[in-house]
Amino acid sequence: MKSIRIAAAQMNPTVGDFRANAAKAASWIREASKRNADLIVFPEMALSGYPVWDLANHEDFVREGLKKLQALALATARTRIAAAVGFIDHPAWRTGSGQSSAGHPAKSRDLTQNSLAWIEKGRVQWVQAKRLLPTYDVFLEEIFFSPGSASAVRSWKNFRLGATICEDIWDDAYPEKPLDDLARQGADFFINISASPYYRGVSDIRDSLLKRQALRHSAPILYVNQVGAQDDLVFDGRSMFVDASGRILFRAPAFQEGLFYFDWNPQGDESVHALGPDSMSNDAAEMYEALKLGIRDYCRKNGFHKVVIGLSGGIDSALVAALAVDAVGAECVLGVTMPSRFSSRGSWEDSLELARRLGIECRVHSIREKYDFLVKAYRDHARSEKRRPAPAGKITLAKENLQARLRGLELMYLSNDEGRILLSTGNKSELAMGYCTLYGDMAGGLAVLGDVYKTDVYRLARYRNSLGRVIPDSTLEKAPSAELRPGQKDQDSLPPYEILDEILHLYIERNESRASIVRKLKPQGVSPETVRGVIGKVDHNEYKRRQTPPILRVTHKAWFGRRMPITNRFQGG
Repeated sequence: MKSIRIAAAQMNPTVGDFRANAAKAASWIREASKRNADLIVFPEMALSGYPVWDLANHEDFVREGLKKLQALALATARTRIAAAVGFIDHPAWRTGSGQSSAGHPAKSRDLTQNSLAWIEKGRVQWVQAKRLLPTYDVFLEEIFFSPGSASAVRSWKNFRLGATICEDIWDDAYPEKPLDDLARQGADFFINISASPYYRGVSDIRDSLLKRQALRHSAPILYVNQVGAQDDLVFDGRSMFVDASGRILFRAPAFQEGLFYFDWNPQGDESVHALGPDSMSNDAAEMYEALKLGIRDYCRKNGFHKVVIGLSGGIDSALVAALAVDAVGAECVLGVTMPSRFSSRGSWEDSLELARRLGIECRVHSIREKYDFLVKAYRDHARSEKRRPAPAGKITLAKENLQARLRGLELMYLSNDEGRILLSTGNKSELAMGYCTLYGDMAGGLAVLGDVYKTDVYRLARYRNSLGRVIPDSTLEKAPSAELRPGQKDQDSLPPYEILDEILHLYIERNESRASIVRKLKPQGVSPETVRGVIGKVDHNEYKRRQTPPILRVTHKAWFGRRMPITNRFQGG
């Protein structure tokens, strides 16, 4: 058999924008046909975008997708190309055998399915529903879809083709094995369409999985993954083709939308060499690209053209500013530094220097007068109510939080007044420990670093400076501080970040017990009291994390995927 040309349509859809998604898919089908592709494959739910959550149960939403699918099929008319595209199916509505909801049918949740359509010669030739519906981590598909009941092999060219959708190949924890079923039916070529989110290290895990499945079934696998960001999730693409011997013969770029072609000789052309490791093997580089894409798509897909960031002179806000500039352009970014009586001169000077290097506008809005006015007003109120106020010079928690909330107030006013989305700058270490202020530094429309530990913030900042030195050395070298009281340092209240982040990683991402963490960290001199204190603060501050803006996910266990009760007295061993 001669070689076949495959087009991996690594697409960045927008949830609910059926017109734009379908138009892009149709144009790519026409383009791939002109370039003599035999097959074009789109990601999971490419027509609707992914994830859609409860939209899957809205009849109008599902019917619009079905209508666009029929129109998309026409793009294959009078061509020799076949296309596989992900969509939301409702078999009765698609075939016209079911009533509208006004006619009292079974509601859509019982029949709506996450499906793949094979379109060829102007028609939908067949449909395969997703069989394994994940309900762990960030996935809740079993709530919104019903699973497919069977898989069937289809003939295409000289192949017996088996189609699967994302989780269908991640089958280790399931009694059902869709690939096994297809292999028993003689499948000799697998397709998997996916919307598999990015997290740190996922590329190696996917590579291993696809190689293992290809070897297990002695059949090649074409894997096409979504790219782009949707709310808190970032999709990295990295579509690939693995041959029957487990060699990766093709890989599309990470974090890049596009139509990528691959010519494959099923007879095993010896001139074809397996690809090496993923080209984006730098851990910091891929995290940086994920965060950048997350900001860009959140702004673009939600209609924000400008952003505002509070610049403290610290490393977190400096990194967010650099990411924002790289994501949406310096001309769209406003930095605001808001010194108080406790802010060091170096902090606001570092903010101005950062802004100069990034080429962004920076404004200085002191909160000192507002702070003094409110502190006096609260003292006067206390006296009028015959309560004894705190001594005038004493810095209480309320006064610390007042500064953070005044800054949040200032930034939210600018956000509303100038139509800018506020990017909050707190990191995962701070959110874990509750070292943040509700309605203060937690205010914003998107939490950029909420899934990035403090030690990783430094790594990302140094990586960004390796591309061009935009973050001042003084910002990288100074001791972290909220500067809410004289001489304050983070390490006054927290363990050193190297220790803290290791405890947090073991507890949050590895889900290890307190006793296990104590044993593992004892050789480093970490005391049981330190571990106990950290875990206690993580558990106590769940209520704060419930009130954050959407947090871009870059680790294996982001906050959205970690569902813990707020009211909880359990203390593990």
